[in-house]
Amino acid sequence: MSRLDKILTAIENALAMTALGLATAIAVSAVLLRFFFNVFFSWSEEAIIYLIIYSTFLGAVITLRHNEHVSVDVLLIVLKGRVRRAVAVLGAVLTAIYLLVVGIYAWLLLFEPFSTSTVTPSTKLPLWVVEAAVPIGFTLMFVRALEIVWRTARGRTAFEEGEGSILMSEAEATGTKLDGETRA
Repeated sequence: MSRLDKILTAIENALAMTALGLATAIAVSAVLLRFFFNVFFSWSEEAIIYLIIYSTFLGAVITLRHNEHVSVDVLLIVLKGRVRRAVAVLGAVLTAIYLLVVGIYAWLLLFEPFSTSTVTPSTKLPLWVVEAAVPIGFTLMFVRALEIVWRTARGRTAFEEGEGSILMSEAEATGTKLDGETRA
């Protein structure tokens, strides 16, 4: 699985970096050109917004990779061993199912007549190009979720890695110890 992880990581990082980098380059260029040469590109704001939308959906994939999405792990704090792993696998499977369903609908959105026949105001891009951020992001998150299900089912989760685990850090931040004691 580490080979798949490396491939996914490279794709996710490259896409997110490209979208955010282009948005930054366009923003800086637009400001400098307007300030020094009084030149204004009418398409720059629209392009920046679309690139930020892409970087947001691609950033969500990276957040899922690092297991940094907002989650409530109350059960995982009190459960032990196989039961903890089973609950973690169930959560990962439910996440993958959700991403699959929403991803399918996102792909269907691209083929709606409105998406294929409408163009954006300034950049004159077909609307489906802008909307493609959603299905691309959800597809990559779904693939990453499947990888997480596989890893969790095999017992390699952040919840079972010992002292440096995410669960341990979250528990300590709330004053809870995983052995059942609480700090005053």
